[in-house]
Amino acid sequence: MIRALLPGALVCVLITQAQEPAPPPPLTYEVLLSRATSDPALLRLEADLAARRRQLATTGGLLREAPTLTAEAGRRSGPTTSSTDKVAMVDAPLLLAPAVRSSARESLDRAEGSLMALARAEARHRLRLAYLDAWLTAAQLRLRSSQLDLTNTWVRVAQARVDSGSDPSYQVDLVQGDLLRLRTELGDAQRKASEAWAALRALTDLPVDLQPLADPGPPALPAPDGLPDSFQKSLLRHALTDRTAADRTAFDLHQALKAARWSLKGSYASEGDERIARLGVAFRLPRSGELGAQKREAVTGRNALNREAETTAFQLESRFQTALTRLRTFGEPPTTHSFDAALKAVDLRLQEGKERPSDALLLRRQLLEAESASYQRLREAHALVAELDLLTLGDAR
Repeated sequence: MIRALLPGALVCVLITQAQEPAPPPPLTYEVLLSRATSDPALLRLEADLAARRRQLATTGGLLREAPTLTAEAGRRSGPTTSSTDKVAMVDAPLLLAPAVRSSARESLDRAEGSLMALARAEARHRLRLAYLDAWLTAAQLRLRSSQLDLTNTWVRVAQARVDSGSDPSYQVDLVQGDLLRLRTELGDAQRKASEAWAALRALTDLPVDLQPLADPGPPALPAPDGLPDSFQKSLLRHALTDRTAADRTAFDLHQALKAARWSLKGSYASEGDERIARLGVAFRLPRSGELGAQKREAVTGRNALNREAETTAFQLESRFQTALTRLRTFGEPPTTHSFDAALKAVDLRLQEGKERPSDALLLRRQLLEAESASYQRLREAHALVAELDLLTLGDAR
């Protein structure tokens, strides 16, 4: 009877397993890129450019800002007659520096395209690094978790060997101590994986729970030849030049706006039977020491902008040279190397009594460090490729 039911039960189990949903495929970088959300740095740049556009829009031609119109009306009463007086006035502040505004507008037009293109490239770069960090921490978490399960079995093996008289009692203490260390390392690995996943979620539309990430695969390290020329013509350098010019002209326009003192004024009044039209100019007098302070502000502000531009250019050059040096000394492109076979061999030798627990622990520690280093080196290779891709990205104009 039981033998007759076994085939049917086996069929039911197979059908149930077939109906279970397949696990989701690991997330690749391309999938993450398609799920990318709005990058905060990109939004901040858009807000900054919009603010500069607004500042330019408030000026035009010879005007510092749009004219102010004033209209007034009031009742005039007298012994014999009454009427309504009307007054219309206009105040037009002047900006006697049309070339400064024109230069600011032209430099902003040039900078907007390159800065936005660079911001999008940097957003992709940040997402790429976040993906690599999340993948690395997840791989190291899996490695620690598997070894913790294995060490639990080693405790029983070590105890059995001690009970049989094959090993002294401290061998069990060594394995239990290693178990405590692994639990601590597992907790640290869980924290790092959670933090890396949170950083990735900040840039993409992902669930709260950790999802499997695809292996980044073998890195395509570029040849060093030709990279310096590509860097000189890169989007980063063009964007730096455009930003520097836009900052300088925006500063000059801001100084011109604060230095503007002349205004055109006009009025037209109707008072009873009389009609009165006036046209004149106004000049805002400076306070004592104001002109000298304004001149010092202009000089020191331009010096600061020039020095900041020089420092940024130097840092960018140093960043590229560092990446180029790392590329030339990196060696062969790494691949993910699994040490599962060696770890299983150590476990088997311990189970068969060919290795003491103390010796097996030492061998396993070396193998774990080697596998973790292989993951780290693969991540560094892909991060180096991402860095060089950003530094040598062609100009988008």
